[in-house]
Amino acid sequence: MEGRQLNLTPILFAFILYISFKQLITKAESPTYVGDDCNYSTPKVLSNAYKTNLKSILSYLSADAATSKGYNYTSIGDNTTKGDAVYGLYDCRGDVYFCEVCVASVSREVLERCPNRVSASILYSFCTLRYSNENFFGKISTYPNWTHVGSKTVSNAIEIQKSKDLMKILIKKATNESNQLYYMGGFYLSSTESRYGLVQCSRDLTNERCRQCLEIMLAKVPICCEHKLGWHVGSASCLIRYDDYMFYLNHEQSPSVLVPDPQTGDTSITLRFYLLLVINLQ
Repeated sequence: MEGRQLNLTPILFAFILYISFKQLITKAESPTYVGDDCNYSTPKVLSNAYKTNLKSILSYLSADAATSKGYNYTSIGDNTTKGDAVYGLYDCRGDVYFCEVCVASVSREVLERCPNRVSASILYSFCTLRYSNENFFGKISTYPNWTHVGSKTVSNAIEIQKSKDLMKILIKKATNESNQLYYMGGFYLSSTESRYGLVQCSRDLTNERCRQCLEIMLAKVPICCEHKLGWHVGSASCLIRYDDYMFYLNHEQSPSVLVPDPQTGDTSITLRFYLLLVINLQ
């Protein structure tokens, strides 16, 4: 009996800790659909060989996301003689630790949202998935692009300028300093308000092409979004996002946060921390 009690102790301890800190656990957003480029292409009758290779590559990308570092790309088939090659890529946001959840969702839904397409790009809040009958690896795609804005408005010229300055800093850090092709951070607007931003490129790009893509997205902000508090501008190759709450996940895979969330300070405990605790204690 004594041995059984010792085996249960870590689980009970972890459960008690979870209950005690339940209010402090950072809740991750569910992957949500942002946009796709399927309305910009014409449906075609796909050969059986192409459909088979497409299903195979979607299955591969979904399975690979469970063990990768958040992105990968590959091809299946032969374009030299058979013309049935499919090139596929997925790229998860650099701050997420549940990449496979997003990629699995996209892999299931892309054929429903984009039926009978030889190529498609689909963007979710946490990941991007692309496939094509042509090799697009390492190439920039900025059209079409998708824009989402919040309901709150901004009229303060100082804040508008600071949001642009933040994005320029993040672009520099993502491409010139960290070489990660993503970065996130923020600033204090006042003693009670903070603003947060994130930039990311598909990680098949070079630093220079990533910078070019992000700057193209940033150039769209004055037209679509700068008077909105909260915006998200993205394409198949890169995205930028800005808001008044910490929408990204603050855990060990993230770069240092430039400013802490004034609502939670530095005491927030992520769900990942809880899960790791349970595993390590057993």
